[in-house]
Amino acid sequence: MEQPKLNTEDIRPLIPLHDPPPTVEEHNHLIQQLETLAYENQALSNVRHLVAGVAHEIKNPLTIMKGFLQLIKPDLEKLHKSEIADLLLAEIQRTTILVEEFLQVARPAKQTTERIDLIAFLKDMLLLFQSEAKLSKCELTNNLQKFKQPIEVMMNHGQLKQVFLNVIKNGIEAIRITNQMDGVISLSVRQHFQFVTIDIRDNGIGMDASTQASVFNPFYTTKEKGTGLGLFLSKQIIQNHNGSMKVKSSPLFGTTFSIQLPLFHST
Repeated sequence: MEQPKLNTEDIRPLIPLHDPPPTVEEHNHLIQQLETLAYENQALSNVRHLVAGVAHEIKNPLTIMKGFLQLIKPDLEKLHKSEIADLLLAEIQRTTILVEEFLQVARPAKQTTERIDLIAFLKDMLLLFQSEAKLSKCELTNNLQKFKQPIEVMMNHGQLKQVFLNVIKNGIEAIRITNQMDGVISLSVRQHFQFVTIDIRDNGIGMDASTQASVFNPFYTTKEKGTGLGLFLSKQIIQNHNGSMKVKSSPLFGTTFSIQLPLFHST
């Protein structure tokens, strides 16, 4: 099984190239950062091994149950009990999706990238969430109209979509919990010389310091039916594309996820 790679982008800024030797405090800070990265990579390796075995053991009986239910569904319809089959099939489908998420951890998708116009991509993502946001009394705002030219990145389109589905959906859910009538999710883009940063801010329930520190950990969740893999996988995807993903949050004041990606520069 492929071992997780250290993301050198996380530590490169900590190592001065031409400056004087680091102080004791800087040296200790660097050692602490390296230890944290080593721990995270070892944890990821352990999770992948665990999940691979468990997911395969679950997936096979799910397939058998689904086939059996589809086979007896006509008989249940004759007894006017088709809703039982529909309910069970829906639960099997939901569980199958969860298993597929587990397998993404154990078996990362082959990396294929393409040039993506980030502005057009984000407009499509916001359009996708218009209905759900409206039902949750949530307004979607953005600053995309100020960009007249494409902002291109090299990404796997499906994986990038998965990241923003996770983050925006979490924002809507955080607002829904508060039952407020003026929920807002604000998406803003900032372009730098070599990078682009996308900030997704919600004015939902927010997170305390403990939750904020653990939100990217595998299997950590505050949701009753959550898997704790959505944000974990999202951060892995962004890091695999040489980017970074961070979070800032305060209870009752909302949460901001910041995603930084390298810009595509044609040669």
